[in-house]
Amino acid sequence: MSARQVRWGIIGCGNIATTAIAPAIKWAQDAELLAVASRTQERATPKAVETGAPRAYGCYEALLADSDIDIIYIGLPNGEHARWALEAARAGKHVLCDKSLALQVADAQGARAAFADRNCILVEGFMVRHHPQWTAVKRLVDEGTIGKVRHIRAWLRATLDDPTNHRWSAKLGGGALFDVTCYPVNVARYILGEEPSRVRATARWAKPGVDESTDALLEFPSGAMASVHGSLRAPYEQGVVIVGEHGRIVMERPFMPNWDPTELIIERKSSRDVHHVSGANQFLHMVEHVTQCVRDREKPIFPAEDGVANVEACVAIREACA
Repeated sequence: MSARQVRWGIIGCGNIATTAIAPAIKWAQDAELLAVASRTQERATPKAVETGAPRAYGCYEALLADSDIDIIYIGLPNGEHARWALEAARAGKHVLCDKSLALQVADAQGARAAFADRNCILVEGFMVRHHPQWTAVKRLVDEGTIGKVRHIRAWLRATLDDPTNHRWSAKLGGGALFDVTCYPVNVARYILGEEPSRVRATARWAKPGVDESTDALLEFPSGAMASVHGSLRAPYEQGVVIVGEHGRIVMERPFMPNWDPTELIIERKSSRDVHHVSGANQFLHMVEHVTQCVRDREKPIFPAEDGVANVEACVAIREACA
């Protein structure tokens, strides 16, 4: 691809797509937001005005057919991700897909294969890994600052009162596991650099097929354990504690730090240090990285294989809850 700007399209006009991804594309170097698509023209047109996109499509197929678009952000409900990722691959588009990549392992693997066959990039959109605090934490762990990691506690919970929200729909892939619990799963895998070998889990069900909360214990080949929790029926709270043989690292805002500076607290036997991290827009960092991968054909730092592995871990949790 030449040095021209990478042209983005957005499928799905939800809150994250319009308030986080669209601005990130506009601010990103070498990126241009060209079009948005929704289920109807009546919804797409005002969303195009809101996001500053010059083109608005009243169906997803029309955006996929636009030959000017290089990469698509899929911001649909979880249950729609795998289907439209495959459609995008067939159209020869690169894709940044909001988490989770799929709800079934076979669908995630099929998407990975489809993009590989067409020499296109597929990235699962876990923006948190692109925040500099996670780069700092990974470096501290890898340098042995707290010794060998023995245990990770990670949680993300919020209250979702709207009964019409798609996160309460089994058909649309709703539930805590693939909406919030997947974040703790993702960062535990990232910190340890390996995949869980054993899973024990339980869930509280809002309705058949839709969990309102999930708790899981993940055992890793290194012997480390991760306790992960997510809920859609609890006061908002987030946190990560990484416990090693010689100390621990505490993260107070691991998933949603906003733009504010953050702190990593490093506690060892006789010391307590605070590592300051400058404020950052993790959505912007993610979009810029994927843009450069598309423009320069570089391999993403978190390729499709990583998204498949996170789906595999979440599916294992779901099966353990049954």
